[in-house]
Amino acid sequence: MFPLNINRASFELRCGAFTNVERVQNLLSPEDSIQLIVRDELVPLIQARYPNITVNPKTVSSGIWLNGRGLWTDRLIKEIIPDLTYSKDDCIMAVYTKEEISLGQLYSHIDNTGIVTTELDIQYIKNIWDGIFFQSDIINSDAEYFIDYNRGNVHPSVAIDNGDNIFLGESVEVRAGSVLDARSGPIIIEDHSLVDIGSLVQGPIYIGPNCIINPGSKLRGNVTLGPMCKIGGEVDDVIFQGYSNKQHDGFLGHSYIGEWVNLGANTNNSDLKNNYGNIRLKIRDETIETGKQFLGTMMGDYSRTGISTMLNTGTIIGLGANIFGEGFQDKYIPSFQWGKEGKTDLENFLLVADKMKKRRNIIMSFEEKEFLTQLYKNII
Repeated sequence: MFPLNINRASFELRCGAFTNVERVQNLLSPEDSIQLIVRDELVPLIQARYPNITVNPKTVSSGIWLNGRGLWTDRLIKEIIPDLTYSKDDCIMAVYTKEEISLGQLYSHIDNTGIVTTELDIQYIKNIWDGIFFQSDIINSDAEYFIDYNRGNVHPSVAIDNGDNIFLGESVEVRAGSVLDARSGPIIIEDHSLVDIGSLVQGPIYIGPNCIINPGSKLRGNVTLGPMCKIGGEVDDVIFQGYSNKQHDGFLGHSYIGEWVNLGANTNNSDLKNNYGNIRLKIRDETIETGKQFLGTMMGDYSRTGISTMLNTGTIIGLGANIFGEGFQDKYIPSFQWGKEGKTDLENFLLVADKMKKRRNIIMSFEEKEFLTQLYKNII
């Protein structure tokens, strides 16, 4: 799940219109409640993000406990019955407890390698890149939540193909000369987003609220944009978690980009090897065989690239890295790296991060500042 899990829980990962936890919340009835379980170091950060939800309770309520990596649907949850444990590929996906137990008991139950489980046919994010390849199915199924979205303002010159598969939210504007092509999947554009002049938007695609698609952009399908992203150039098979910018020309493909990321003008990535072989990733000293022929960049929050940066196939970039310099960058770039060999200054990093958030009328929480400070000290 690295690098997106550095500062978030697995249930916060986005694929299509919703994060994993939002998918579950969509299925809750008014009498249902929810509790969240995360790594200990994430508790203050997650509690600040979800102030009305209990995080890591000492005792966990009776009911259904779901793996945060799962892309849960109403059908899947209805399959879960009391006193059974469910798995997929030897990974525990769900537990139904009929009585209140301690958090430690729940951990012990999940960690018990001898436990008998029932196989559950569910898509789940085993590796951070999995969501990239789930997007087509997920965005197609997400469209049912947007069937009444027909409130956008579309210029008369816009070319539309399969208009019944296009869903535009409140105050969405699609400007002159653009193309909306929904033959291969839905186009979902949320409230107050703009598709500027002469852009190509191909489904399946989800564009979150308050996004800007710059003039002449090419969004070529299997794309997820979380809220408040600004996108230009060519984008293909990419997830933007949210609040990130790729405003200028340049290609980005088969990639997962975190929040508060900025890709400088003419940043390009490779997502296919010249010999068409499967792509390997490197995380620290570990080499991972992905089994994928197409795979680009996995980029953590608050990282940035300078102009004309070149990113190789299967590149992993941590949190808070500032990437610049000639030639292809390293395939593994640690958190807080500055250029090829330097380290980011903590005070300057926090100052810039705070400025980025204020530009979108968001204030960095005390808990996030403390988390990032401790993360920096642990790494540097």
